[in-house]
Amino acid sequence: MVAVALSFPPGRLTHGDCLCLIATVGGQIVGALMASPPNWTERHPLRGELVRSVLYIGGVAVAHDHRDRGIASTLLCAAEQHSRSAGLRLLTLEHPSALTGFYARHGYTAGQDRLLVALPGGVQVRKMPGHQTAVKPLAFGVGIAQVPGAPAGIVTGLLKGCDVPPSARYGRNGLIT
Repeated sequence: MVAVALSFPPGRLTHGDCLCLIATVGGQIVGALMASPPNWTERHPLRGELVRSVLYIGGVAVAHDHRDRGIASTLLCAAEQHSRSAGLRLLTLEHPSALTGFYARHGYTAGQDRLLVALPGGVQVRKMPGHQTAVKPLAFGVGIAQVPGAPAGIVTGLLKGCDVPPSARYGRNGLIT
């Protein structure tokens, strides 16, 4: 069973712009998921719009003796449901290589070595050494474009007017349209 850490009005996350979920078994907390706006949005000029569009899952944890019972999957699905209800358009996360299959089974583009997001003025790039990135579009119009020369798929359509045209390619200085 997954419970929300605190009650919240419908269509909102649990803690302002953040999401905190717990899983309980027999009244004992056995798992948790924490998510917040991604760090790369903090200084972006469109921060307000980005905070309403993308959520970064910072961690999914399950007690060792409760693993392989679907608890992490349940937490992840609950996070997706809450995020859609709140009007978010994209979920992102970073994971060790060993979890690529897990996230791919849940519809994430897992196993990329960096996150690329098309935004006004260029492509936002995020890379965490030692981890892979994964993204999951939650809304119509948000997708992942495979662009020749790009080191990973590029999130397209996150914000209005930030679509990657089919003729685009990626060069040393970023996206070329």
